[in-house]
Amino acid sequence: MTMLSAIAAWLAAIGVQPTHLFAGLAGGLVHALVNKNGSPWERIIAGAVGALCAAFLTPTFLLLFGVTALQFHGAVGFVLGLVGMQLAIGFIAIGKDYARNPAKLKDDFGSLLLRLFTKDGDGK
Repeated sequence: MTMLSAIAAWLAAIGVQPTHLFAGLAGGLVHALVNKNGSPWERIIAGAVGALCAAFLTPTFLLLFGVTALQFHGAVGFVLGLVGMQLAIGFIAIGKDYARNPAKLKDDFGSLLLRLFTKDGDGK
């Protein structure tokens, strides 16, 4: 058994299809090459989160949207990986902003709730 087949068997055992994970990793690589913002660690974390999003969310999206053609599975995983990375980058930015100014996050969250729960959407 080669190393790659052992990894594929382990991924299958935990419910992850290697195609989806590798599509997410490809999205992470593309994002790291295109987007030079953030430290190397932030880019690695964003890529890992993107790969995990692709690995675990691709089957759900395929089922929800009724995608049965195998040639689209990798594309869906790639897109979900990119979306997951953007979410990770956003959460990292929120965390940094909170570390600099904790009160701002509370104010932003409060204004978001007001906009969500008021009739006209402007907090009045």
